[in-house]
Amino acid sequence: MSEHHPRRGDRYVVTAEFQAIMLTHWFAPFTGGGSRPIPVGLEFIVTVDPPAKATAVNGQPHPSDVWEKMLVDERERTAEKYGGYSVSIPLTDLATHCPRR
Repeated sequence: MSEHHPRRGDRYVVTAEFQAIMLTHWFAPFTGGGSRPIPVGLEFIVTVDPPAKATAVNGQPHPSDVWEKMLVDERERTAEKYGGYSVSIPLTDLATHCPRR
């Protein structure tokens, strides 16, 4: 079986919980976030083509508003300059816990 290199627009679903980085985006020169357990069932879409030597992919959970309540603290979600969130999924976890849809 050939290994698939993730590309922008690919969809994946989490089949086993693992730790990954959840990033918060702001209408300011700042990015926050931290390590969070990524729950089973989370579906995400790769948002940018990762470079050849990437160790992770950036993904946007889908539907975003449902997962946002689980992944982003209310204090951040309701802040005036909050601009959204994304997840950074290590390629090792993508290969073992996230089949492509």
